[in-house]
Amino acid sequence: MKRFISLLISIPFILLIAVFASKNAEPVSVDLLFDQVNLPLVVCLLAAFFPGVVVGLAYDWIALSRLKKKYNRLEKKKETLQGLSGVLNKPDE
Repeated sequence: MKRFISLLISIPFILLIAVFASKNAEPVSVDLLFDQVNLPLVVCLLAAFFPGVVVGLAYDWIALSRLKKKYNRLEKKKETLQGLSGVLNKPDE
């Protein structure tokens, strides 16, 4: 079911990218250091877009890993405190 929902979400994005690419197919001149290249506009736009996506995903991955470490540390602390409360709450015999 999860895969089906993922497919339903990704199909419109693929179609959107295809329409975007077809509407931006005119060639543009790109000046490199020692050369000049003619590329479709969509290639230039996607070449600028995807590094931003990669940087954003890397940032999210780092933030998520920090949160997981903090969660694990707090879980260990919770287990320790629960063990101590069990010892402290035992009735005196």
